[in-house]
Amino acid sequence: MQNLHQLISKECSAGTANFWKASEILLKSPHLINRRILSSAQISVYRLKNVNSAEIYEWFVNQKKEITSPSNIEDELFKSLKSLANGNIELVKCSLEDVDFIHKDNESMYFRLAKLIPRHVNTFSNTLELSLIDLNSNILTFSFLNYDREKKSLGFEYSYQIKYKKDNVSIHIQNIECWQENSNLSWFEDCFFPKLIKWIENDTPKNSLINGSLKLVSSEEYTDLYNNLKLKYGAEMIKIWPENTDPLKFVFEDVAIATYLLLIWETERKRLNLKDKQSFLDLGCGNGLLVHILNSEGHPGLGIDLRKRKIWDLYPESTHLEVKTIIPSSKSLFPDTDWLIGNHSDELTPWIPVIAARSSYKCRFFLLPCCAYEFDGRKYQRESSSVSQYNDYMQYIKDVSENCGFKTDIDKLRIPSTKRICIIGTDRNYAPSDFESQNLKIQSIVSARSNGLQNEDSWSSTFKPRESVEKVRNCTKVNKNLISSIIEIVVSLLFHKARLISLENGKTWNAGGEIELAQVAEAIDTESLKQLKNECGGLQTLLRNNGNIFKIESGSKKKKPKISTVKRKIKDCWFHINHPDGCPLTDEECDFIHSHEKL
Repeated sequence: MQNLHQLISKECSAGTANFWKASEILLKSPHLINRRILSSAQISVYRLKNVNSAEIYEWFVNQKKEITSPSNIEDELFKSLKSLANGNIELVKCSLEDVDFIHKDNESMYFRLAKLIPRHVNTFSNTLELSLIDLNSNILTFSFLNYDREKKSLGFEYSYQIKYKKDNVSIHIQNIECWQENSNLSWFEDCFFPKLIKWIENDTPKNSLINGSLKLVSSEEYTDLYNNLKLKYGAEMIKIWPENTDPLKFVFEDVAIATYLLLIWETERKRLNLKDKQSFLDLGCGNGLLVHILNSEGHPGLGIDLRKRKIWDLYPESTHLEVKTIIPSSKSLFPDTDWLIGNHSDELTPWIPVIAARSSYKCRFFLLPCCAYEFDGRKYQRESSSVSQYNDYMQYIKDVSENCGFKTDIDKLRIPSTKRICIIGTDRNYAPSDFESQNLKIQSIVSARSNGLQNEDSWSSTFKPRESVEKVRNCTKVNKNLISSIIEIVVSLLFHKARLISLENGKTWNAGGEIELAQVAEAIDTESLKQLKNECGGLQTLLRNNGNIFKIESGSKKKKPKISTVKRKIKDCWFHINHPDGCPLTDEECDFIHSHEKL
Protein backbone atom coordinates (compact mmCIF):
# COMPACT_ATOMS: atom_id res chain seq x y z
CA MET A 1 0.00 0.00 0.00
CA GLN A 2 1.23 3.51 -0.81
CA ASN A 3 1.98 6.09 1.90
CA LEU A 4 1.50 3.54 4.66
CA HIS A 5 2.68 4.63 8.11
CA GLN A 6 2.77 2.68 11.36
CA LEU A 7 0.66 4.57 13.88
CA ILE A 8 0.88 2.39 16.98
CA SER A 9 2.12 -1.07 17.98
CA LYS A 10 2.30 -3.33 21.01
CA GLU A 11 3.99 -6.60 21.85
CA CYS A 12 1.40 -9.36 22.13
CA SER A 13 2.14 -13.07 22.39
CA ALA A 14 -1.49 -14.24 22.28
CA GLY A 15 -0.97 -15.85 18.87
CA THR A 16 -2.51 -15.58 15.44
CA ALA A 17 -5.62 -17.59 16.42
CA ASN A 18 -6.54 -14.98 19.02
CA PHE A 19 -5.72 -12.17 16.59
CA TRP A 20 -8.25 -13.52 14.11
CA LYS A 21 -10.84 -14.19 16.82
CA ALA A 22 -10.63 -10.51 17.74
CA SER A 23 -10.72 -9.53 14.06
CA GLU A 24 -13.87 -11.58 13.59
CA ILE A 25 -15.53 -9.66 16.43
CA LEU A 26 -14.51 -6.40 14.78
CA LEU A 27 -15.93 -7.50 11.43
CA LYS A 28 -19.22 -8.78 12.81
CA SER A 29 -19.83 -6.24 15.60
CA PRO A 30 -18.09 -2.93 14.86
CA HIS A 31 -20.62 -1.14 17.12
CA LEU A 32 -18.79 -2.62 20.13
CA ILE A 33 -15.84 -0.37 19.41
CA ASN A 34 -17.39 2.53 17.45
CA ARG A 35 -20.41 3.85 19.33
CA ARG A 36 -21.59 5.86 16.33
CA ILE A 37 -22.53 2.58 14.67
CA LEU A 38 -25.85 0.95 15.50
CA SER A 39 -25.19 -2.27 13.62
CA SER A 40 -23.52 -3.87 10.65
CA ALA A 41 -25.32 -5.69 7.82
CA GLN A 42 -23.20 -8.03 5.72
CA ILE A 43 -23.69 -7.57 1.96
CA SER A 44 -21.33 -10.14 0.49
CA VAL A 45 -18.06 -12.04 0.97
CA TYR A 46 -15.85 -13.35 -1.83
CA ARG A 47 -12.86 -15.63 -1.70
CA LEU A 48 -10.15 -14.39 -4.07
CA LYS A 49 -8.25 -16.82 -6.26
CA ASN A 50 -5.44 -16.26 -8.76
CA VAL A 51 -4.59 -12.91 -7.22
CA ASN A 52 -1.39 -10.97 -6.89
CA SER A 53 -1.22 -9.65 -3.33
CA ALA A 54 0.58 -6.42 -4.23
CA GLU A 55 -1.89 -5.74 -7.04
CA ILE A 56 -4.95 -6.42 -4.90
CA TYR A 57 -3.71 -4.10 -2.13
CA GLU A 58 -2.95 -1.37 -4.64
CA TRP A 59 -6.45 -1.72 -6.10
CA PHE A 60 -8.05 -1.75 -2.66
CA VAL A 61 -6.77 1.65 -1.57
CA ASN A 62 -7.34 3.33 -4.94
CA GLN A 63 -10.74 1.96 -5.93
CA LYS A 64 -12.54 5.11 -4.70
CA LYS A 65 -11.35 6.94 -7.77
CA GLU A 66 -13.17 4.42 -9.95
CA ILE A 67 -16.56 4.63 -8.21
CA THR A 68 -18.89 6.88 -10.14
CA SER A 69 -22.38 5.80 -9.08
CA PRO A 70 -23.07 5.59 -5.30
CA SER A 71 -26.38 3.87 -6.01
CA ASN A 72 -24.60 1.05 -7.80
CA ILE A 73 -21.45 0.79 -5.70
CA GLU A 74 -21.32 -2.99 -5.33
CA ASP A 75 -21.63 -3.71 -9.08
CA GLU A 76 -18.94 -1.17 -9.91
CA LEU A 77 -16.61 -2.54 -7.26
CA PHE A 78 -16.79 -6.08 -8.54
CA LYS A 79 -16.51 -5.00 -12.16
CA SER A 80 -13.33 -3.18 -11.22
CA LEU A 81 -12.06 -6.08 -9.10
CA LYS A 82 -12.59 -8.65 -11.84
CA SER A 83 -10.47 -6.60 -14.22
CA LEU A 84 -7.35 -7.31 -12.16
CA ALA A 85 -4.71 -9.74 -13.47
CA ASN A 86 -6.06 -9.28 -16.99
CA GLY A 87 -9.41 -10.64 -15.90
CA ASN A 88 -8.00 -13.94 -14.62
CA ILE A 89 -8.95 -13.30 -10.99
CA GLU A 90 -11.60 -15.71 -9.68
CA LEU A 91 -14.26 -14.62 -7.16
CA VAL A 92 -15.97 -17.38 -5.16
CA LYS A 93 -19.00 -16.11 -3.25
CA CYS A 94 -19.32 -17.31 0.36
CA SER A 95 -20.16 -15.90 3.79
CA LEU A 96 -18.11 -14.80 6.77
CA GLU A 97 -19.14 -18.03 8.54
CA ASP A 98 -17.36 -19.96 5.75
CA VAL A 99 -14.06 -18.24 6.44
CA ASP A 100 -11.70 -20.55 8.31
CA PHE A 101 -9.62 -18.11 10.35
CA ILE A 102 -7.49 -20.88 11.89
CA HIS A 103 -6.57 -23.31 9.08
CA LYS A 104 -5.09 -21.44 6.14
CA ASP A 105 -3.95 -22.33 2.66
CA ASN A 106 -2.13 -20.53 -0.13
CA GLU A 107 -5.28 -18.69 -1.24
CA SER A 108 -6.68 -17.52 2.07
CA MET A 109 -7.68 -14.01 1.04
CA TYR A 110 -11.23 -12.67 1.19
CA PHE A 111 -12.96 -9.47 0.14
CA ARG A 112 -16.00 -8.41 2.18
CA LEU A 113 -18.64 -5.72 1.85
CA ALA A 114 -20.85 -4.64 4.76
CA LYS A 115 -23.20 -1.74 5.37
CA LEU A 116 -22.64 0.21 8.59
CA ILE A 117 -25.84 1.70 9.98
CA PRO A 118 -25.61 4.84 12.16
CA ARG A 119 -27.26 5.47 15.52
CA HIS A 120 -28.00 9.07 14.56
CA VAL A 121 -29.28 9.15 10.98
CA ASN A 122 -29.57 12.93 10.85
CA THR A 123 -25.83 13.35 11.33
CA PHE A 124 -24.22 10.22 9.91
CA SER A 125 -24.68 8.40 6.63
CA ASN A 126 -25.04 4.70 5.96
CA THR A 127 -21.46 3.71 5.16
CA LEU A 128 -20.07 0.94 2.98
CA GLU A 129 -17.27 -0.92 4.76
CA LEU A 130 -14.76 -2.71 2.54
CA SER A 131 -12.45 -5.18 4.22
CA LEU A 132 -9.63 -7.28 2.83
CA ILE A 133 -8.95 -10.36 4.96
CA ASP A 134 -5.45 -11.69 4.30
CA LEU A 135 -5.14 -14.79 6.47
CA ASN A 136 -1.70 -15.86 5.27
CA SER A 137 -0.11 -12.49 6.04
CA ASN A 138 -2.26 -11.88 9.17
CA ILE A 139 -3.39 -8.51 7.85
CA LEU A 140 -6.87 -6.98 8.02
CA THR A 141 -7.41 -3.88 5.84
CA PHE A 142 -10.37 -1.48 5.90
CA SER A 143 -11.68 1.20 3.59
CA PHE A 144 -15.01 3.10 3.57
CA LEU A 145 -17.43 4.75 1.16
CA ASN A 146 -20.32 7.05 2.02
CA TYR A 147 -23.83 6.49 0.68
CA ASP A 148 -24.72 10.12 1.36
CA ARG A 149 -21.89 12.60 0.88
CA GLU A 150 -23.91 15.35 2.58
CA LYS A 151 -23.55 13.54 5.93
CA LYS A 152 -20.60 12.35 7.99
CA SER A 153 -19.13 8.92 7.40
CA LEU A 154 -19.03 6.16 10.02
CA GLY A 155 -15.60 5.24 8.71
CA PHE A 156 -12.53 7.17 7.61
CA GLU A 157 -11.48 8.90 4.44
CA TYR A 158 -8.32 6.84 4.09
CA SER A 159 -7.59 3.15 4.51
CA TYR A 160 -5.97 1.52 7.52
CA GLN A 161 -4.51 -1.90 8.32
CA ILE A 162 -4.24 -4.08 11.39
CA LYS A 163 -1.25 -6.44 11.37
CA TYR A 164 -0.06 -9.29 13.55
CA LYS A 165 3.60 -10.19 13.03
CA LYS A 166 6.17 -11.79 15.31
CA ASP A 167 4.14 -11.36 18.50
CA ASN A 168 3.39 -7.74 17.70
CA VAL A 169 0.09 -6.03 16.87
CA SER A 170 0.23 -2.78 14.92
CA ILE A 171 -2.01 -0.34 13.09
CA HIS A 172 -0.89 1.24 9.83
CA ILE A 173 -2.65 4.17 8.17
CA GLN A 174 -2.57 5.73 4.73
CA ASN A 175 -1.70 9.45 4.33
CA ILE A 176 -0.87 10.20 7.97
CA GLU A 177 -0.76 13.96 7.32
CA CYS A 178 -4.45 13.99 6.37
CA TRP A 179 -5.36 11.89 9.42
CA GLN A 180 -3.63 14.39 11.68
CA GLU A 181 -5.61 17.23 10.17
CA ASN A 182 -8.88 15.43 10.92
CA SER A 183 -7.90 14.58 14.54
CA ASN A 184 -8.79 10.89 14.14
CA LEU A 185 -5.47 9.54 15.41
CA SER A 186 -6.29 10.02 19.09
CA TRP A 187 -9.37 7.79 18.73
CA PHE A 188 -7.19 4.99 17.34
CA GLU A 189 -4.65 5.40 20.10
CA ASP A 190 -6.96 5.93 23.09
CA CYS A 191 -10.05 3.89 22.21
CA PHE A 192 -9.71 1.54 19.25
CA PHE A 193 -6.30 0.01 19.89
CA PRO A 194 -6.66 -0.71 23.65
CA LYS A 195 -10.03 -2.38 22.99
CA LEU A 196 -8.60 -4.48 20.17
CA ILE A 197 -5.65 -5.59 22.33
CA LYS A 198 -8.05 -6.55 25.10
CA TRP A 199 -10.02 -8.74 22.68
CA ILE A 200 -6.84 -10.39 21.41
CA GLU A 201 -5.38 -11.10 24.85
CA ASN A 202 -8.64 -12.32 26.39
CA ASP A 203 -8.90 -15.86 25.05
CA THR A 204 -11.50 -16.96 27.63
CA PRO A 205 -14.99 -16.89 26.08
CA LYS A 206 -17.73 -15.29 28.12
CA ASN A 207 -20.54 -17.42 29.41
CA SER A 208 -23.46 -15.95 27.53
CA LEU A 209 -26.70 -17.19 26.08
CA ILE A 210 -26.33 -15.02 23.00
CA ASN A 211 -23.65 -13.26 21.00
CA GLY A 212 -24.65 -10.12 19.19
CA SER A 213 -27.89 -8.17 19.26
CA LEU A 214 -31.03 -7.55 17.17
CA LYS A 215 -30.68 -11.01 15.65
CA LEU A 216 -34.40 -11.44 14.94
CA VAL A 217 -35.02 -8.15 13.11
CA SER A 218 -33.48 -6.19 10.26
CA SER A 219 -30.91 -3.72 11.62
CA GLU A 220 -31.69 -1.24 8.87
CA GLU A 221 -35.44 -1.41 9.44
CA TYR A 222 -34.85 -1.12 13.18
CA THR A 223 -32.77 2.03 12.74
CA ASP A 224 -35.34 3.73 10.51
CA LEU A 225 -38.31 2.86 12.72
CA TYR A 226 -36.50 3.68 15.97
CA ASN A 227 -35.55 7.15 14.76
CA ASN A 228 -39.09 7.78 13.52
CA LEU A 229 -40.63 6.71 16.83
CA LYS A 230 -38.05 8.69 18.78
CA LEU A 231 -39.08 11.85 16.95
CA LYS A 232 -42.76 10.98 17.15
CA TYR A 233 -42.94 10.15 20.86
CA GLY A 234 -39.59 10.66 22.56
CA ALA A 235 -38.91 14.40 22.50
CA GLU A 236 -42.41 15.45 23.57
CA MET A 237 -42.58 12.79 26.28
CA ILE A 238 -39.30 13.96 27.83
CA LYS A 239 -40.66 17.50 28.08
CA ILE A 240 -43.76 16.49 30.03
CA TRP A 241 -42.24 13.61 32.08
CA PRO A 242 -43.73 13.93 35.61
CA GLU A 243 -42.11 10.87 37.22
CA ASN A 244 -39.06 10.90 39.51
CA THR A 245 -37.22 8.52 37.18
CA ASP A 246 -34.78 9.75 34.52
CA PRO A 247 -36.74 10.39 31.29
CA LEU A 248 -33.61 10.18 29.13
CA LYS A 249 -33.27 6.53 30.12
CA PHE A 250 -36.84 5.32 30.42
CA VAL A 251 -38.34 7.11 27.41
CA PHE A 252 -35.73 5.97 24.91
CA GLU A 253 -35.68 2.48 26.42
CA ASP A 254 -39.42 2.06 25.87
CA VAL A 255 -39.15 3.54 22.38
CA ALA A 256 -36.48 0.92 21.58
CA ILE A 257 -38.58 -1.94 22.99
CA ALA A 258 -41.62 -0.74 21.05
CA THR A 259 -39.54 -0.59 17.86
CA TYR A 260 -38.38 -4.15 18.36
CA LEU A 261 -41.87 -5.49 19.08
CA LEU A 262 -43.42 -3.71 16.11
CA LEU A 263 -40.86 -5.31 13.78
CA ILE A 264 -41.29 -8.76 15.36
CA TRP A 265 -45.05 -8.48 14.94
CA GLU A 266 -44.78 -7.20 11.36
CA THR A 267 -42.62 -10.21 10.48
CA GLU A 268 -45.13 -12.52 12.14
CA ARG A 269 -48.05 -11.04 10.18
CA LYS A 270 -46.19 -11.68 6.94
CA ARG A 271 -45.24 -15.22 7.98
CA LEU A 272 -48.75 -16.18 9.10
CA ASN A 273 -50.55 -14.05 6.52
CA LEU A 274 -52.37 -12.09 9.25
CA LYS A 275 -54.43 -9.04 8.24
CA ASP A 276 -55.17 -7.57 11.69
CA LYS A 277 -52.50 -6.17 13.97
CA GLN A 278 -51.76 -8.31 17.02
CA SER A 279 -53.42 -7.59 20.36
CA PHE A 280 -51.33 -7.49 23.53
CA LEU A 281 -51.43 -7.33 27.31
CA ASP A 282 -48.54 -5.71 29.20
CA LEU A 283 -48.38 -7.22 32.70
CA GLY A 284 -46.60 -4.83 35.03
CA CYS A 285 -46.67 -1.94 32.57
CA GLY A 286 -45.17 0.66 34.96
CA ASN A 287 -45.22 4.13 33.41
CA GLY A 288 -47.31 2.81 30.50
CA LEU A 289 -45.24 4.43 27.74
CA LEU A 290 -44.73 1.13 25.92
CA VAL A 291 -48.50 0.58 25.94
CA HIS A 292 -49.06 4.15 24.71
CA ILE A 293 -46.72 3.69 21.73
CA LEU A 294 -48.11 0.28 20.76
CA ASN A 295 -51.72 1.55 21.06
CA SER A 296 -50.86 4.64 19.02
CA GLU A 297 -49.29 2.45 16.31
CA GLY A 298 -52.56 0.57 15.89
CA HIS A 299 -52.17 -2.47 18.14
CA PRO A 300 -55.16 -3.06 20.44
CA GLY A 301 -53.98 -3.77 23.95
CA LEU A 302 -54.02 -3.04 27.63
CA GLY A 303 -51.42 -2.29 30.28
CA ILE A 304 -51.95 -3.56 33.84
CA ASP A 305 -50.04 -2.53 36.94
CA LEU A 306 -50.74 -2.73 40.66
CA ARG A 307 -50.41 1.03 41.04
CA LYS A 308 -51.09 4.07 38.91
CA ARG A 309 -48.32 6.43 37.78
CA LYS A 310 -48.55 10.20 37.43
CA ILE A 311 -47.95 10.07 33.71
CA TRP A 312 -51.03 7.95 33.09
CA ASP A 313 -53.19 11.10 33.30
CA LEU A 314 -51.24 12.65 30.42
CA TYR A 315 -51.97 9.92 27.90
CA PRO A 316 -54.93 10.18 25.52
CA GLU A 317 -58.04 8.00 25.93
CA SER A 318 -56.71 5.71 23.20
CA THR A 319 -54.03 4.49 25.64
CA HIS A 320 -55.56 1.75 27.78
CA LEU A 321 -54.16 1.32 31.29
CA GLU A 322 -55.67 -0.36 34.34
CA VAL A 323 -54.79 -0.70 38.03
CA LYS A 324 -55.07 -4.35 38.97
CA THR A 325 -53.19 -7.01 40.92
CA ILE A 326 -52.46 -10.19 39.00
CA ILE A 327 -52.47 -13.46 40.96
CA PRO A 328 -51.47 -16.38 38.67
CA SER A 329 -54.54 -18.61 38.58
CA SER A 330 -57.33 -19.79 36.33
CA LYS A 331 -58.84 -16.31 36.82
CA SER A 332 -55.82 -14.66 35.20
CA LEU A 333 -56.02 -16.21 31.75
CA PHE A 334 -56.34 -14.13 28.59
CA PRO A 335 -57.62 -16.39 25.80
CA ASP A 336 -58.37 -13.49 23.41
CA THR A 337 -54.93 -11.89 23.65
CA ASP A 338 -52.29 -12.58 21.01
CA TRP A 339 -49.21 -11.50 22.97
CA LEU A 340 -48.34 -11.15 26.65
CA ILE A 341 -45.58 -8.67 27.51
CA GLY A 342 -43.43 -8.83 30.63
CA ASN A 343 -41.08 -5.84 30.67
CA HIS A 344 -39.19 -5.91 34.00
CA SER A 345 -42.20 -7.71 35.44
CA ASP A 346 -40.31 -8.86 38.58
CA GLU A 347 -42.41 -11.42 40.57
CA LEU A 348 -44.50 -12.20 37.50
CA THR A 349 -41.47 -12.94 35.30
CA PRO A 350 -41.46 -16.78 35.55
CA TRP A 351 -45.26 -16.75 35.28
CA ILE A 352 -45.43 -14.98 31.91
CA PRO A 353 -44.67 -18.13 29.84
CA VAL A 354 -47.07 -20.13 32.05
CA ILE A 355 -49.94 -17.66 31.72
CA ALA A 356 -49.38 -17.38 27.97
CA ALA A 357 -49.22 -21.16 27.52
CA ARG A 358 -52.42 -21.76 29.53
CA SER A 359 -54.37 -18.80 28.08
CA SER A 360 -54.68 -20.32 24.62
CA TYR A 361 -52.77 -22.42 22.13
CA LYS A 362 -52.01 -19.35 20.00
CA CYS A 363 -51.00 -16.92 22.76
CA ARG A 364 -47.35 -15.81 22.49
CA PHE A 365 -45.12 -13.78 24.83
CA PHE A 366 -42.26 -11.29 24.98
CA LEU A 367 -40.24 -11.20 28.19
CA LEU A 368 -37.46 -8.82 29.26
CA PRO A 369 -36.39 -10.10 32.71
CA CYS A 370 -34.69 -7.93 35.28
CA CYS A 371 -34.92 -8.97 38.94
CA ALA A 372 -34.75 -12.73 39.50
CA TYR A 373 -37.80 -14.33 41.18
CA GLU A 374 -39.18 -17.83 41.64
CA PHE A 375 -42.80 -18.90 41.11
CA ASP A 376 -43.69 -18.41 44.77
CA GLY A 377 -42.22 -14.90 44.93
CA ARG A 378 -38.92 -15.88 46.56
CA LYS A 379 -35.69 -14.48 45.17
CA TYR A 380 -34.16 -16.91 42.68
CA GLN A 381 -31.16 -18.86 43.96
CA ARG A 382 -28.38 -19.39 41.45
CA GLU A 383 -27.95 -23.00 40.40
CA SER A 384 -24.66 -22.75 38.51
CA SER A 385 -21.58 -21.01 39.90
CA SER A 386 -19.86 -21.10 36.52
CA VAL A 387 -21.98 -18.23 35.17
CA SER A 388 -23.35 -14.97 36.53
CA GLN A 389 -26.64 -14.98 38.40
CA TYR A 390 -28.22 -13.02 35.55
CA ASN A 391 -27.18 -15.56 32.89
CA ASP A 392 -28.17 -18.42 35.17
CA TYR A 393 -31.64 -16.91 35.64
CA MET A 394 -32.04 -16.26 31.91
CA GLN A 395 -31.26 -19.91 31.23
CA TYR A 396 -33.82 -20.89 33.86
CA ILE A 397 -36.55 -18.75 32.27
CA LYS A 398 -35.64 -20.13 28.85
CA ASP A 399 -36.05 -23.66 30.24
CA VAL A 400 -39.44 -22.69 31.72
CA SER A 401 -40.53 -21.40 28.32
CA GLU A 402 -39.45 -24.55 26.51
CA ASN A 403 -41.06 -26.79 29.15
CA CYS A 404 -44.28 -24.83 28.67
CA GLY A 405 -44.17 -25.96 25.05
CA PHE A 406 -42.88 -22.82 23.31
CA LYS A 407 -40.45 -22.52 20.46
CA THR A 408 -38.16 -20.10 22.27
CA ASP A 409 -35.91 -17.40 20.81
CA ILE A 410 -33.40 -15.26 22.66
CA ASP A 411 -32.16 -11.88 21.51
CA LYS A 412 -30.33 -8.88 22.91
CA LEU A 413 -31.89 -5.44 22.65
CA ARG A 414 -30.19 -2.07 22.12
CA ILE A 415 -31.44 -0.27 25.22
CA PRO A 416 -29.74 1.83 27.94
CA SER A 417 -29.79 -1.00 30.47
CA THR A 418 -27.50 -3.79 31.63
CA LYS A 419 -30.46 -6.21 31.50
CA ARG A 420 -30.98 -6.36 27.73
CA ILE A 421 -31.63 -10.01 26.92
CA CYS A 422 -35.21 -10.84 25.91
CA ILE A 423 -36.94 -14.20 25.63
CA ILE A 424 -39.67 -14.71 23.05
CA GLY A 425 -42.09 -17.62 22.97
CA THR A 426 -43.91 -18.08 19.65
CA ASP A 427 -45.01 -21.37 18.08
CA ARG A 428 -45.73 -24.48 20.16
CA ASN A 429 -43.75 -27.71 20.04
CA TYR A 430 -46.85 -29.86 20.65
CA ALA A 431 -50.11 -30.44 18.78
CA PRO A 432 -53.31 -28.48 19.61
CA SER A 433 -54.96 -31.73 20.68
CA ASP A 434 -52.39 -32.04 23.50
CA PHE A 435 -53.28 -28.66 25.02
CA GLU A 436 -54.93 -30.08 28.17
CA SER A 437 -52.22 -32.63 28.86
CA GLN A 438 -49.62 -29.89 28.42
CA ASN A 439 -51.43 -27.85 31.09
CA LEU A 440 -50.97 -30.70 33.56
CA LYS A 441 -47.28 -30.84 32.72
CA ILE A 442 -46.96 -27.10 33.29
CA GLN A 443 -48.60 -27.33 36.70
CA SER A 444 -46.20 -30.05 37.74
CA ILE A 445 -43.30 -27.75 36.77
CA VAL A 446 -44.74 -24.95 38.91
CA SER A 447 -45.34 -27.24 41.86
CA ALA A 448 -41.79 -28.56 41.72
CA ARG A 449 -40.37 -25.01 41.93
CA SER A 450 -42.86 -23.60 44.43
CA ASN A 451 -43.31 -24.16 48.16
CA GLY A 452 -47.06 -23.65 48.00
CA LEU A 453 -49.75 -25.94 46.62
CA GLN A 454 -52.25 -24.79 44.03
CA ASN A 455 -55.80 -23.88 44.89
CA GLU A 456 -58.79 -22.32 43.18
CA ASP A 457 -57.48 -18.78 43.56
CA SER A 458 -53.79 -19.34 42.94
CA TRP A 459 -51.50 -21.75 41.10
CA SER A 460 -49.07 -21.22 43.99
CA SER A 461 -50.65 -20.49 47.36
CA THR A 462 -47.49 -18.85 48.68
CA PHE A 463 -47.18 -16.38 45.79
CA LYS A 464 -47.42 -12.80 47.03
CA PRO A 465 -47.45 -9.81 44.71
CA ARG A 466 -45.60 -6.72 45.87
CA GLU A 467 -47.40 -3.98 47.76
CA SER A 468 -49.40 -1.48 45.75
CA VAL A 469 -47.57 1.34 47.54
CA GLU A 470 -44.00 0.50 46.74
CA LYS A 471 -40.93 1.88 48.41
CA VAL A 472 -39.04 3.70 45.71
CA ARG A 473 -35.38 2.75 45.53
CA ASN A 474 -33.63 5.40 43.50
CA CYS A 475 -31.43 8.34 44.31
CA THR A 476 -34.12 10.91 43.47
CA LYS A 477 -35.85 9.97 46.75
CA VAL A 478 -32.80 10.11 49.00
CA ASN A 479 -32.42 13.17 51.24
CA LYS A 480 -31.19 15.98 48.97
CA ASN A 481 -28.85 17.32 51.63
CA LEU A 482 -27.22 13.90 51.92
CA ILE A 483 -26.76 13.70 48.14
CA SER A 484 -25.27 17.19 47.99
CA SER A 485 -22.86 16.54 50.86
CA ILE A 486 -21.63 13.26 49.33
CA ILE A 487 -21.17 14.86 45.92
CA GLU A 488 -19.18 17.67 47.56
CA ILE A 489 -16.95 15.10 49.28
CA VAL A 490 -16.27 13.24 46.02
CA VAL A 491 -15.63 16.46 44.11
CA SER A 492 -13.17 17.72 46.75
CA LEU A 493 -11.29 14.40 46.64
CA LEU A 494 -11.03 14.58 42.86
CA PHE A 495 -10.02 18.25 42.87
CA HIS A 496 -7.23 17.36 45.27
CA LYS A 497 -5.82 15.24 42.42
CA ALA A 498 -6.13 18.11 39.95
CA ARG A 499 -5.73 17.39 36.24
CA LEU A 500 -5.68 20.58 34.16
CA ILE A 501 -6.98 20.57 30.59
CA SER A 502 -6.02 23.31 28.12
CA LEU A 503 -8.98 25.00 26.46
CA GLU A 504 -9.07 26.63 23.03
CA ASN A 505 -9.29 30.09 24.59
CA GLY A 506 -5.91 29.61 26.24
CA LYS A 507 -7.30 28.97 29.71
CA THR A 508 -7.12 25.74 31.70
CA TRP A 509 -9.96 23.74 33.25
CA ASN A 510 -9.66 21.49 36.29
CA ALA A 511 -11.05 18.12 35.25
CA GLY A 512 -10.16 16.46 38.53
CA GLY A 513 -8.17 13.27 38.93
CA GLU A 514 -8.93 9.61 39.57
CA ILE A 515 -9.66 7.87 42.85
CA GLU A 516 -10.64 4.38 43.98
CA LEU A 517 -14.23 3.84 45.09
CA ALA A 518 -12.98 2.38 48.38
CA GLN A 519 -11.14 5.64 49.13
CA VAL A 520 -14.34 7.60 48.57
CA ALA A 521 -16.24 5.29 50.93
CA GLU A 522 -13.60 5.80 53.62
CA ALA A 523 -14.21 9.57 53.48
CA ILE A 524 -17.96 9.20 54.17
CA ASP A 525 -19.36 8.38 57.60
CA THR A 526 -20.84 4.93 58.18
CA GLU A 527 -24.37 6.18 58.90
CA SER A 528 -24.56 8.10 55.60
CA LEU A 529 -23.34 5.07 53.66
CA LYS A 530 -25.92 2.89 55.40
CA GLN A 531 -28.74 5.32 54.55
CA LEU A 532 -27.53 5.50 50.97
CA LYS A 533 -27.46 1.71 50.73
CA ASN A 534 -30.98 1.33 52.14
CA GLU A 535 -32.56 3.96 49.93
CA CYS A 536 -30.83 3.85 46.56
CA GLY A 537 -28.50 0.89 46.34
CA GLY A 538 -25.29 2.49 47.56
CA LEU A 539 -22.48 4.89 46.73
CA GLN A 540 -21.70 3.53 43.29
CA THR A 541 -25.36 3.79 42.28
CA LEU A 542 -25.43 7.43 43.40
CA LEU A 543 -22.33 8.21 41.33
CA ARG A 544 -23.68 6.39 38.28
CA ASN A 545 -26.99 8.23 38.58
CA ASN A 546 -25.01 11.46 38.47
CA GLY A 547 -23.27 10.57 35.21
CA ASN A 548 -23.42 14.24 34.20
CA ILE A 549 -20.73 14.85 36.86
CA PHE A 550 -18.78 11.61 37.30
CA LYS A 551 -17.63 8.74 35.17
CA ILE A 552 -17.05 5.28 36.66
CA GLU A 553 -14.56 3.03 34.90
CA SER A 554 -13.52 -0.25 36.49
CA GLY A 555 -14.18 1.16 39.92
CA SER A 556 -12.66 4.63 39.46
CA LYS A 557 -14.41 7.96 38.94
CA LYS A 558 -13.62 10.57 36.35
CA LYS A 559 -15.10 13.90 35.57
CA LYS A 560 -16.89 13.82 32.30
CA PRO A 561 -18.04 17.27 31.22
CA LYS A 562 -19.61 16.01 27.99
CA ILE A 563 -21.33 12.65 28.09
CA SER A 564 -23.13 12.65 24.78
CA THR A 565 -23.11 14.09 21.29
CA VAL A 566 -26.88 14.51 21.44
CA LYS A 567 -28.02 18.00 22.53
CA ARG A 568 -30.83 17.22 24.91
CA LYS A 569 -31.00 20.45 26.93
CA ILE A 570 -33.15 18.86 29.62
CA LYS A 571 -31.11 19.10 32.81
CA ASP A 572 -29.16 22.01 34.26
CA CYS A 573 -25.41 21.88 33.70
CA TRP A 574 -23.80 20.99 37.03
CA PHE A 575 -20.43 22.38 35.95
CA HIS A 576 -21.89 25.71 34.83
CA ILE A 577 -23.53 26.19 38.24
CA ASN A 578 -20.99 24.62 40.63
CA HIS A 579 -17.53 24.29 39.07
CA PRO A 580 -15.09 27.12 40.01
CA ASP A 581 -14.00 27.32 36.37
CA GLY A 582 -17.53 26.96 35.02
CA CYS A 583 -18.37 24.63 32.13
CA PRO A 584 -15.55 24.15 29.59
CA LEU A 585 -18.14 24.04 26.78
CA THR A 586 -20.11 26.90 25.30
CA ASP A 587 -23.88 27.15 25.67
CA GLU A 588 -24.30 25.74 22.17
CA GLU A 589 -21.86 22.84 22.64
CA CYS A 590 -23.04 21.59 26.03
CA ASP A 591 -25.80 18.97 26.29
CA PHE A 592 -27.14 20.70 29.40
CA ILE A 593 -28.79 24.02 30.21
CA HIS A 594 -26.62 27.06 31.04
CA SER A 595 -29.42 29.48 31.88
CA HIS A 596 -29.04 29.33 35.68
CA GLU A 597 -26.57 31.55 37.52
CA LYS A 598 -23.47 30.13 39.20
CA LEU A 599 -23.74 29.62 42.95
